[in-house]
Amino acid sequence: MNASKIIYDSFLKPFESKEMGNVGCELEFPLVNTKKKDIDVEVARGLLDYLIENYGFKTDIEENGIILFVTDKNGDCVSYDNSYNNIEFSMMYSDNLHRIKERFDRLFKIVSEYFDKFSYKMLGLGTNPNKKYITTNPVPFSTYQMVAKFLKENTDDGKIKDFPAYLSSVQTHLDVNIEDLPFAYTLFAKLDFARCMLFSNSPSFDKSKTICYRDLLWEESGFSKCRNITGKVDEEFETVDDIIDYFLTKDMFNIIRDGEYKTITPVNIREYFENPSYNAKNEDIAQYLSFKTVEITQRGTLELRGDCQQPLGEGFSPVAFNLGILYNMDEAMDTVEGFLNEQKINLSNSELRKMVSEGYDMTKIFDEDFLSDFLYDLVEIASDGLMMRGLGEEKLLAPLYERAVTLKCPASKKKKGE
Repeated sequence: MNASKIIYDSFLKPFESKEMGNVGCELEFPLVNTKKKDIDVEVARGLLDYLIENYGFKTDIEENGIILFVTDKNGDCVSYDNSYNNIEFSMMYSDNLHRIKERFDRLFKIVSEYFDKFSYKMLGLGTNPNKKYITTNPVPFSTYQMVAKFLKENTDDGKIKDFPAYLSSVQTHLDVNIEDLPFAYTLFAKLDFARCMLFSNSPSFDKSKTICYRDLLWEESGFSKCRNITGKVDEEFETVDDIIDYFLTKDMFNIIRDGEYKTITPVNIREYFENPSYNAKNEDIAQYLSFKTVEITQRGTLELRGDCQQPLGEGFSPVAFNLGILYNMDEAMDTVEGFLNEQKINLSNSELRKMVSEGYDMTKIFDEDFLSDFLYDLVEIASDGLMMRGLGEEKLLAPLYERAVTLKCPASKKKKGE
């Protein structure tokens, strides 16, 4: 088998028909019992029945008689990601971010009204503040069960092996044409530390100064046994071939055989498909999973998945920022490279984001005024990009100006999000 062709056909070919314009997003929220008790799984499952019976949702995925994903007439999906502690709204893509937000706001209100009856709330945080009161409450979806099994078997003792049950994010999916993809991939990887400074909202469970605990939990988990499927992206890409070469450094850890998931010892993608001893099938690439903060998906999107859930009412600010940057990429690249060069910084993308996520005082390596100006400039660059679209989406960036000026993200401001 030709591993390069498999990667191209699965991950790059979908971009051939893409043009900038559409955006999609997934918004996860910790679901908590305000009485500081565990979640009742039957109450959580009851939400999906409620949406079907009262709002015309249809069952999208069901396993063993349990409804797991439900979708409305717009294609917006409500589900639980890994755990009934973590509710997810997967919003159908659109060429207008305001339309997506309007649909989301309506759904969020409906779901909130259901949970109010049980004294449950969805919080605007990236980590679940009720962790000490709750259990994993796993969703019986075969993919999630496979991931849980892999983490349990491969995560070192002393680490949190069931961490997906307690984490919530905002994930942005961007349409990019294939010619611009290498540049966009490189740019968003370079901006990883800046996004961490603007959007970190994941306090640690151990009261450390970490502001993006999600990063640490992913990277210290069993997924760290797989090369290049978690953490940040340090490579720079000039061509599609560069992206393919990077993919071929990654590992796989699961396949499907006889209709069931099977975890395997992590193996390099090129080795897996080109070494006959693995008995690989072309379709095995469909089971490939990666959790990088910036990722290319088989849906033909550039995914920004390292942003924490934001305080309630501000959840679309990362989506708007990422979309705006996409429309003003040259200016954004000149700004980030100019800033790092002027500040004489030679640290990698990974090193910079790690420092931010762990709560390091970045003014010790950057001039404070220059750093604030840099973040403010990025917000303005994103705003200009959105204004080019002419849809008024730049209004969604409003919370970010204060964060840039004060150098305080939601976590450092100790917002609770209730």
